[in-house]
Amino acid sequence: MSYLRGTFALLSPAALLQALCQEQRSVYMVAQQGTARAAVWITEGLIVGARCEELDGPEAVYRLASWNEGRFLVTTARDDAPGTMVATCEELLLEAARRRDEAW
Repeated sequence: MSYLRGTFALLSPAALLQALCQEQRSVYMVAQQGTARAAVWITEGLIVGARCEELDGPEAVYRLASWNEGRFLVTTARDDAPGTMVATCEELLLEAARRRDEAW
């Protein structure tokens, strides 16, 4: 079942992840930017798995947070999370922002 679908034109990947986690949702999100694909598993507001391009875990979230465009689909939670992590959205997005700032 699809809950939410859209593009990152007005809502960044970081803002979407933050909203889903703050609402304590259990969902599965897929995203695409060109040929790059990403997936994030969220359980009760915690990110419990992530893949983006060739990356898994926190590194995948950092890559996804850097996207400036693309589209996303949020669906019901799935039980196939890769088990690569259990982290709060805030800690991951703070690190993603730090890395983005250092790259400038």
